Parts: sequence; C-alpha cells; structure tokens
Amino acid sequence: MFERKQLTHEDVRSLVLGSVELVREAQLSLGLPLGPNILETRKMLREGEFYSDSLVTSKCRYGMDYGCFQPPSTIMLDRNLPFCDRPLDIPDLASTMCLYSAVHEVLHADDYLGGNILHEATRDHMLRDHRDKLDAGMRFIQSEGENDCIRAAAELADLSAGHWVDIVTHYRSYVACRYAGAPKLDVIWDHLNANYFPPNLITAIEADKGTDRAFELFTEKAGSYCLVDAFEELDEIGKRSASTYTV
Repeated sequence: MFERKQLTHEDVRSLVLGSVELVREAQLSLGLPLGPNILETRKMLREGEFYSDSLVTSKCRYGMDYGCFQPPSTIMLDRNLPFCDRPLDIPDLASTMCLYSAVHEVLHADDYLGGNILHEATRDHMLRDHRDKLDAGMRFIQSEGENDCIRAAAELADLSAGHWVDIVTHYRSYVACRYAGAPKLDVIWDHLNANYFPPNLITAIEADKGTDRAFELFTEKAGSYCLVDAFEELDEIGKRSASTYTV
C-alpha cells in the first residue's frame, strides 16, 4: 500500500525489484512463461536505474501510460501514480496500479533481454500473411492525407506488431497481478477496454479456451498470429456464443 505522496526514485526501485520477484514466483507456481528471461532480467535490473518523473499520461482516467522502459535497464514511473484514481479515490486502486505499472515495465525489460522476438516475428507474419489488410490500411491512411509516421506497409506492420506485443504484455501483467490477488484489478482491466485495441480480448479468449491456449497465442504461435487473427478468433467466439442462445 503506497501513501498518497509522489513516488520517489527509491519507491520506483522497490516497486520494480518487488515486481521481478512476483513475476518469478507466479511463473514457477503457475507453470506459465510470464517472463521467460526473468532470472537474467533480475540480474540486469539489480544494476538498473530507476526514476520517478512526470510522464505524459493517457486522457483516459485509468490509462496505463504511467511507466516507461528504456533499454538496457532504465525504468521510470510517473511520480503522480499514487493519485491516478483521483477524483474518485477508490480504495486500493492506486496501490494496485503502482504494482501493475511496475510489472508491465519489468515484462517489457524481459522481452528486450530476449531480443524482442515476438515483435519481430509478428511483423514478419503480417507482411507475409496479411499483406492485403496492410495494403487496405495504407489506402485508408493515404486517403486521409500525408502521414509522416506511416509511409509504407512495413511501417504499418511494425506499428501493429507493437500493439500486439503491448496487449500481450498487459495480459501477462494481469495474470501476474491476478496471481498476487491484487485488489481492484478488475477495475483496471475493465477500463482498459476503452482502448482501440483492448488487452481484454485475450482474457475473452482465455475464458473460452483456457489459460494455456491464451499463452499459446504468443508462444507456440509466435510468428503465425497477430491482432488480425485475435480479432477473427474473438469474432468466431462471439458467433458461437450467439448461436448457443438462438431459439
């Protein structure tokens, strides 16, 4: 439980190193690859740099832009994170957000240490297997006028791969905090649904097919699965559920 005060650099260090231990324990207990490189990540972050700073946050009241990982071993959290639930002041929510944000950045560090394999594999999969959707996306972007950020299908594939990796990281963070019994975690997860690419699309698949299947989407199926495939699978689940209730 964090006091209603701005985070210090030492608070960030405590949160991050505690989150490393949580990920390690949850991974062992659940038998799930939450942080495949967590032992190496722990060594790396022990010598890391930790800062509290004023970060630009999402306009969404419970947006998750409260942290930042900078390779190779720097993690920053927003110094005002303990006030993230204002003006509602929901009991326990700010403490869970502090934990969730730290876990999220630890898992980004873990991915970096592993060579960001999922990002690279997902981008290549989109360019290979979903070129038609990338081309359609580029036509739409170009119809809106000049865009300095996305000028080619490869850049759009890279952006989409980044979205998928962040969704996966949110889900892994959720599973770790769920293991820890973090209070008000459901509130955080529900409000993430406001994002255009909501992380809870993976929990919807998990609810239908189980946790092991959810993890397969970004482990065994890495390089053959992406946001497009996830939305298609979610659509099939919805259609199947709807037909179940058809009289």
